[in-house]
Amino acid sequence: MKFRNRGAVMVLALLCLAAIAASPLDAAEKPGLIVVISVDQMRTDYLVRFRPYFGRDGFNRFLDRGAQFPENRFRHAVTFTGPGHASIGTGLDPRDHGIIGNRWYDVQSGHTPYCSEDARTAWVGAGPEAQKIPWKPASPVQMTEDSLGDRLKEKYPGSRVVAVGLKDRAPVMMAGRKADAAIWFEDRFGRFVTSTYYPPRPSLLKFNERLPEFFAQRKTWELSGRIPPAALEKITFDPPELYGSKIVTQGGTPTFPHPLPNVRAILYSPHGDELVLEFARSVIDDLSLGRQADGQPDLLFIGMSSTDYYGHNFGPDSKEVAEGIVRLDATLESFFRWLDEKAGANRTLVFLTGDHGVQPIPQVAIAKHRKATGRDNPELAGRVDFNNGPGEAATVAQVSEPRRRLETLLAKKHGYELRMDAPNANEGAIVIFEEPSLYLNRAVLARRGVAPEKVKQDVRDWARTVPGVLTAYTNTEIQNGLPPGAPYALAV
Repeated sequence: MKFRNRGAVMVLALLCLAAIAASPLDAAEKPGLIVVISVDQMRTDYLVRFRPYFGRDGFNRFLDRGAQFPENRFRHAVTFTGPGHASIGTGLDPRDHGIIGNRWYDVQSGHTPYCSEDARTAWVGAGPEAQKIPWKPASPVQMTEDSLGDRLKEKYPGSRVVAVGLKDRAPVMMAGRKADAAIWFEDRFGRFVTSTYYPPRPSLLKFNERLPEFFAQRKTWELSGRIPPAALEKITFDPPELYGSKIVTQGGTPTFPHPLPNVRAILYSPHGDELVLEFARSVIDDLSLGRQADGQPDLLFIGMSSTDYYGHNFGPDSKEVAEGIVRLDATLESFFRWLDEKAGANRTLVFLTGDHGVQPIPQVAIAKHRKATGRDNPELAGRVDFNNGPGEAATVAQVSEPRRRLETLLAKKHGYELRMDAPNANEGAIVIFEEPSLYLNRAVLARRGVAPEKVKQDVRDWARTVPGVLTAYTNTEIQNGLPPGAPYALAV
């Protein structure tokens, strides 16, 4: 594919919001620094619900003085962090760039690889704890196509392409295969790290020396007061009777103020994104990004992931998300004003987008509908659970209740005995669920003389009856082409 065409696709994938940092660039002037910011789990409606409480130069910089694209859609159905950031970085769909999930099941090896793992690399900056943690460093080795950064370096060999973030898969996937650096915060080590995939840049990791002071000053997440109490109640749906649907970390609470007893708790608050932008400032300073004497442009990707952490814990209708997004607005405003002075307002181009959105917490969706209509909606269901059970040795009896029902149904239909106390890996017709797919245990089916294609169809038909599942397809159907009008046909 030619760069010109890929660039067009890139723009469509990237520009959920776009803005020049302060004043318009001259049509003949290329930017010295391009900054691409991904806000993990950022929903477009947040920009409407919370806008009355934004400052002038955070999100409103885009909304008032930039170009915005609120009707943009990702084309892919598997809207996870890994695929989303790879699509932001490449402008391609997961089927093309190769990152089809955060994890996926490899039928040939029986392994479930993590999207950015790379066993051939070593940790850089991890400290002495690295040897104690069985976790592989990260790289884009599993990506199969070039990114915007890769193509930029083809056009401008002197350009620097750098990415920073909290989650490894955000900067790694956005930066691409030829990046000068991708650095992320590894909470198991409590510091920013990278891997030997990238050229050594030890000066960038000196920022870790500032971390103790940063964390010492952030022991609580309290309401900032930016949203008046009455307004906060109006723009959220967060009654005490639903606090049990929230995920409360150890030592935490379901409502404000939230104690932050450790580093992970701090990352699961708006302070985590403050940390990323502080680090981004340090990287821009250290590398003098955007200030090359020959005018070659630099590209910086920034992955903001605290929104995803507290978004999953508390849900998009919570006071925490409202407060968090308004705090993020203030954090971005401070960063943009600093960037104007440091890199030059008329030579900096900033894009902001999201890797995916989020559904409401099921219990909250049910309660909201009941309050609004006075009745239940049969299409709203609780959590859909296809859990694999506790580890690789899990028995059939230990997988989730819906999975057990499925296994029992298949055994009855195909006439074989199902031993509930046997390891699922040796007994179940389904070897693993890796969202959003159920994978057949082909060795078990072959031993029983059961045709895999028939089992696929049975699993598909069963899945369509599970409350909360819109539809299901077999991989054969997808490969052969779904009929026009089939739900999510284009997205899968």
